[in-house]
Order: sequence, then C-alpha cells, then structure tokens
Amino acid sequence: MDLSRRSFIRWVLASGAAMGCPIPAGAGEGAKPSASGPEPELRSEDFSVCHKVRDGESLPVPAPDEKRDVVVVGGGPSGLAAADELKDADFVLLEKEDHLGGNAYADSWEGLRYSTAAAWDSTPTPDFAALAKRWKFDWKKIKGEDSACFDGKWIRNFWNGRSGNPAFEHLPYDKSVRDGFNDFMKDVEAMDFDKNLDELDAKPFSEFLKGRPPQLKAYWDGFGPSNWGAVSEDTSAYVGLSAARDWFRFPHYTWEGGIGMASRRVLDAMPERAKKRLHTRCYVYKVARTADGKARVSLFQDGKPRTIEARAVVMATPKFITKLLVEGLPVDQYSAMSSMRYAPYVVYNLCFDRVVYNQGYDNWVVGAKHFTDFIPADWVAHAEGGDLSRKQVITVYAPRPERERPDILNDEKMHAMARAAVGELVGLFPPWLDHLKEVRISRRGHPMPMSVPGYFTKLQPLARRDLDPIYFGHSDALGEVSDFFYAALSGIAAAQKAAKRI
Repeated sequence: MDLSRRSFIRWVLASGAAMGCPIPAGAGEGAKPSASGPEPELRSEDFSVCHKVRDGESLPVPAPDEKRDVVVVGGGPSGLAAADELKDADFVLLEKEDHLGGNAYADSWEGLRYSTAAAWDSTPTPDFAALAKRWKFDWKKIKGEDSACFDGKWIRNFWNGRSGNPAFEHLPYDKSVRDGFNDFMKDVEAMDFDKNLDELDAKPFSEFLKGRPPQLKAYWDGFGPSNWGAVSEDTSAYVGLSAARDWFRFPHYTWEGGIGMASRRVLDAMPERAKKRLHTRCYVYKVARTADGKARVSLFQDGKPRTIEARAVVMATPKFITKLLVEGLPVDQYSAMSSMRYAPYVVYNLCFDRVVYNQGYDNWVVGAKHFTDFIPADWVAHAEGGDLSRKQVITVYAPRPERERPDILNDEKMHAMARAAVGELVGLFPPWLDHLKEVRISRRGHPMPMSVPGYFTKLQPLARRDLDPIYFGHSDALGEVSDFFYAALSGIAAAQKAAKRI
C-alpha cells in the first residue's frame, strides 16, 4: 500500500519518546520532515538527566533545603497509588515528566479519548476489586473481546481458556492443526500450576509449544509481546500457561481512552491538599541513606539542583533506573534489578473521519510483521453500534524486539516503522485509507517489564526487598505481568511501610 502519495495524512510523533537510559543521547536528533506529511510535532520525554546518571557523571548534591516525612519518586500508577495512601501524611511526589500516569495515560483527538499504552484491566482478586471500588472506577465491561485472524480468516472470541473450544474448529487448517490447539489446552488443564510454580517459572513457555502446530506458537508470539513484552522463548512458562488457561476466564473492563482513565480516577479521588504535593518536571538523580536512618533525595527542579531530606522514600520507578538512583544497594538486589528486561513499546493511534471497524474489541493478526493487535478506542461506548458516521480512533499496538530500542528514537526510522505498520494494516482493510486523517505515534523505550523465566519467583522478590528507609514499588515489583492494579498494590504496600516508619 503506497502511503507516500497520501500527503494529506498527518503523521505525529506524539509522546513518550525515550523512556530509557541505555539509548545514546541525541539518537533522535536531526530527523528530516516526513515526505508524506508536514513536519511532525514532537513531544518527547527528557532523558538528559537519566543519561548523566547512566554515564556516571558527577552531579551536585547540595545540602537539604526541605524536609518531608515521605518522598515518592515516580508518578505512574504505583506512585499515584502511594500518594493516595499517604494523602494525609507529610509527603511529596516527584515525577520527571510534565504529566502523571506513566504508561497508564490517555490522550485525545478531535474530542475522542485514546490510550497511549495500557488498554484494559480485570478484577479477578478481592484486592483488585477493592481498589476499583476505592477509586470509584466507572468503567464498562468489555463485550465481544478478542478476535484472531489466521491467514486472512477472522475468528471472533477466539480464545476462551478451555479445551473443546468451538472456535478452534473455525481455524482455516486441516484437522491435525485444529486438534493440536485442542490437545494443548487439554494438557494445560491437567497441570497443577500452584504445585509446580517454581519449576514452571524457571522454564521458557516455548518448551511447552514444541511439537505443537506452528500456528499455535505464532498466536502466542504475537499475544505475549503485546501483553507481557516477550515472545514464547523469553516468556516464563508459568506466565504463558496461566494466560492460556486463565486470561479470558474473567471479565475485562475499560474506558474509552483505555486505562489512562484509571490514573485520572486516582487523581480525582485525592483531596486538593494532596494534589498540590504532586510535582512534575522533577528529575531525581540520587537517593542516599544517611547515618541517622533517614534518606536524601537529590533532583533538578526548574533547572537547579536541590536535595530533600525524608524519613522514608518510596521508589515507584522501574528497576532499570532505580538501581542507578539508589545508592548502596546490596549486590544481590542490584543484580536482580539488572537482570530485569524491558521491551520497547510503540503504539500507533490511527484517526479516522468515520467509523472503519466495529467487529470486535482486541483484534489479533497472527503473523503480522509490524504490529500485533488493534483496538477501537471507543469500543466500550459504541460496541457494534452507534452512529457509524462518527469519527473514530483505532489504537494499534506494536511492541518491538529489544534490539530495535535505538531505532525508535530515530525520527526517520520511527516514521518508516509507522508507515510499514499502517501499510500492513490497510492492506487488510483497504477502505480505511480513504478515511485516515492522522497517525499519532507514541514511543517508549522501556515501558513493558518482560515476564521472562524467573521474573516472578526469583527477580521480583529480591528487587523489591526493603532497604530501610527506602521501599520499592512499580509495576515490575509485583505480579506475573505488568498491570495497573499490581502497580497500585505495590505502591500502596511501599507507602504503608513508609508510613509505619515515620
């Protein structure tokens, strides 16, 4: 599909450009305007301070000019939940970006909300349900969930976590392939996950896909990167097998705009006095314990270095940067943080002047090269109905291999990747191109903690271990996969320890 001729399409590099220290500074500089649209508007994360920390540059550590009971570092779901837990305490939250929410962040086009990353969540545990009630989540249950496309054939409600799934009979393959899908589920249903947790978490998921139809592996090699950052070879067998059995057994919920709206609901629940303690554009570069059992947090604010003394600190930051910020980590804890892996993640939001798709919520094109799945952003508001002449945003997920992390910071390469993804998608749906008005590109270097073998049972327990008076949260601190509620629970747990400390 020749997109270069569609000069009216606006291609916008919209957000989250560089969430990751290991990428060389300036990798995205010097890009030329797009050949098929106006020069892109680029709003990127500021990672200059992050690179200075990574490179071991000596940064000033001035004497404290402020004292607080608790400092929360990071304003994603974990940090926001920690702040909500500490709303009546003497705390301050420091976030380096100009907005809060992290990867649970919603944006809008022509008044239509869309997700820039996290799409949905579920409440399969009492703890999750309690948080949804606490923050008065007014979300909606997703109906007509996942569809899958195999060699051009779409199958609605494809995976249900059970053998005997009638959807398998619609696979466009011979009986041996269809039986292979069903036999896999029979084997999964016979497993005792709890009894064999440590053993399964130590093995790759791909080991349990050997000897199965290649189409089965292709399905999970698309599903995994979009949901937990990894293909089957890099996925914990416990995570992959649990997903096969349990992922669709519980209802899923969301808003128009995805789970970014959850961050807004947490903010809505906070009293104004607490909101005034949430500070953006604060670049933390050192957290050190003191001899008297306190901690000092050094940061740049308004371009100037300063230090805040705290009786406790909550680190609601990903471990790949946490290990560089916190001074004096034990060797085994530092090693665990260093062993965690994070997938680059790109999201394309395609903006249309009318409805182009209303057949299902999450739609998987098995074997696609340039994206994994796409979601109508307004599905829960207009599932299979509404005014079909209304405008619509389609959110397209395109997680990338780790080796492509530097490429997503290069504007020209990022535009080429976006064109390839859009071209592949409109190749499936040619009429879409007549109504496509804008493509918004959200790119992040390290947003998705990868659920690799050992991540759940080995790395997380070590990485989140208390280092009094410093306590560790974030979505990579708790749970088999990165999840808004797991992130929130880890932030709340860390905040409770900090409150007890003070």
